[in-house]
Amino acid sequence: MRVFTYSPPTGLPEVIWQDDHYLAIHKPSGLLSNPGRAEATHDCALSRLQHAFGEVHLVHRLDCDTS
Repeated sequence: MRVFTYSPPTGLPEVIWQDDHYLAIHKPSGLLSNPGRAEATHDCALSRLQHAFGEVHLVHRLDCDTS
């Protein structure tokens, strides 16, 4: 059985497009798109973007290992 250990890369994901309505990022491999159930997995691309930009909603997500 594979045990998942969450060790995401640090920093804000690279913003590749931003206008008044949309924000597109390059999500690095190893960073969750949205928070998981465990407290350790609450750090994710969405929470980092909300902290940096305020109100942000996820409209598409990639798996953790996908960049």
